[in-house]
Parts: sequence; structure tokens; C-alpha cells
Amino acid sequence: MGFFDLHEPEDGQDRFFLYAMIILPVCAATSYLFDAWYHYTHSDEERNYQGLLSTIVLVFSYLQYCTPIRSRKALTIYFLSVCLITETATIGYLLYYIKKKDVTNIIFHVSSVLLEILFTSALIYCRVVREYESHIVVENKHLFHFMSRLEVILTIFIPVYVNVKYTSLTRNMIAYFLLFDFFSDSYSRFQGVWIKSALYLFATTTTVAVATEWFYFNHHEHIYEQVSIIAELVSEGLCDLIIILQFFPFHFKTQHVNNIARQALLIHRNLHASIENPGIPNGDVNETIQNGEIKGIAELVNTSSSNETELNTSM
Repeated sequence: MGFFDLHEPEDGQDRFFLYAMIILPVCAATSYLFDAWYHYTHSDEERNYQGLLSTIVLVFSYLQYCTPIRSRKALTIYFLSVCLITETATIGYLLYYIKKKDVTNIIFHVSSVLLEILFTSALIYCRVVREYESHIVVENKHLFHFMSRLEVILTIFIPVYVNVKYTSLTRNMIAYFLLFDFFSDSYSRFQGVWIKSALYLFATTTTVAVATEWFYFNHHEHIYEQVSIIAELVSEGLCDLIIILQFFPFHFKTQHVNNIARQALLIHRNLHASIENPGIPNGDVNETIQNGEIKGIAELVNTSSSNETELNTSM
């Protein structure tokens, strides 16, 4: 029970994957805390490390939305624990910039604290209070895809993070690029202007943040620094918004189709079992399936369609 009371693995998942989805967000938040501690305790002259560790693994922190913990109490504790670690790290950065009297970064990290609180509250509402299921599902292949993409991206970013001439402005851009690619795989299922607009804006602000950061490296004009930091803050809010919106079924097309496919698979398995078991008359089983389960599918289609219509009307 507790943290070990997990959902059953679905297609493209296994038991090891389920435990990884619990551990990885905690590791990501912890690495962010380590980078904040290092950033705060080392002087500018000594610091030649700009938080590369958390930049690499921070993408997994956002995947906490589909943590496969079944217990509502344990899930609440889990979300609050990850939030506490992340908020501690952000406050560490905030104290550093307060000491440096950097107004732009002070505003950025105060806003990040508020966004993290809102994000965690929304996760608890959707996963614990309403018990919504994720519509953008993470599978084993996605984790390996993240790792393969990181290899390419880091060949560009590593020289920046180890070069003392540069001071990295953004910390979440690698994670946002990977998440944008991940979210876009489900774009064909998106329905409605809200979630589509959020994805387009998310891609735009992420690109702006990275582009203006490189402009700042080349020209050292503070306007580029401010634009980059603001764009990253907006990207953070949009990323959180997409994750929360994907819990609500009216943002996705024909959700009942998946249920129909599963019911059809169940019928196929029952037919196959009736053929293999000579003790059960095939005609009786077939008649039961046709009169019972197929009727249930028809009712499921009508109910799902009416529910989806009501939700769209309410929007």
C-alpha cells in the first residue's frame, strides 16, 4: 500500500518504468536544489559551473503529473514533497539575487515560487480531488527519446555551461524543448482553442528565450537579458497550463473511441476463449456477447458522446 500501491502497467509500460516515474521527478528536484546551493555558496570568481545537472534532468520534474501512485494520500504527500524541494531551491536562488540586488531575477524567482504553488495545487485538485486520468500518457519510449535528444542538445549547451565567460540566463529551456516535442505528438487529438493556443505560445516563448540569450552573449545588452528571462517565465506558466489542461477530456477529440477499442478487444478475447473451451457452447457465448457486451458498447458510445457534447457546450 502507500507509495507501493501503483496503477497497473499499460501498453508501453512495465513495473520498472512505474517506479522510474516516481523516482525521476524527485531526482530532478533534488538536483535543482543542489545547483541552487552551489550557486549560492560559491563566489562569482570561483564559480565555473552554471547548473548543468538540473538543466539536464529538470524535464523529469514536469512528468510528475502522471506519477502512477494509486493512493490519494500518498499522491498528495508526493506532490507536496516535490514542491517543497523545488521551492527550497528557488528560494535559494532568490536569496542570492536579493544579495546581488538583481531586480529582474528577483521578480523572476518570486514569480516562479508562485507558479510552482499554483501548479502543485492544480495537480492535487486534478489527480487527488477529482481523480482525473492523464490524456497525454508517458511511456518507456518517451524516456529513451528524451535521453537521445539530450545527447544532441547538450553538445550545444555544454560549452556555455563550462565557459566562465558566459553566465547562463535560462535554466529550463532544454526541458521545455523536449516537452514541446513531447506535447506536439498529441496535437492531432487536441480540441479547442485553449490547449492549442497554449502549445503554440509555449513553442514561441521558448524559442524567444533561447534566441535572446544568445543575443545577450554577443552584444551584452541588458534588454536581451530581460526579454530572455521574461520569456522563460512565460514558458514556465504555459508549460504548467498545458499539463493541467490535458487532464480535462473536453480538450481532446472523441475520448470514447479508446474505450470502444478496449471493449472490442475484450469481445475478441472472449470469443477466442469460447473456442478453446469446449465446455462452453459457442452459440451461447456469442449470443451473450452480441446481446450484452455489444449493447454495452453502444450505450458507452451514446453516453460518451452526450457527455462530450455537454462538456463542449459548457465551455
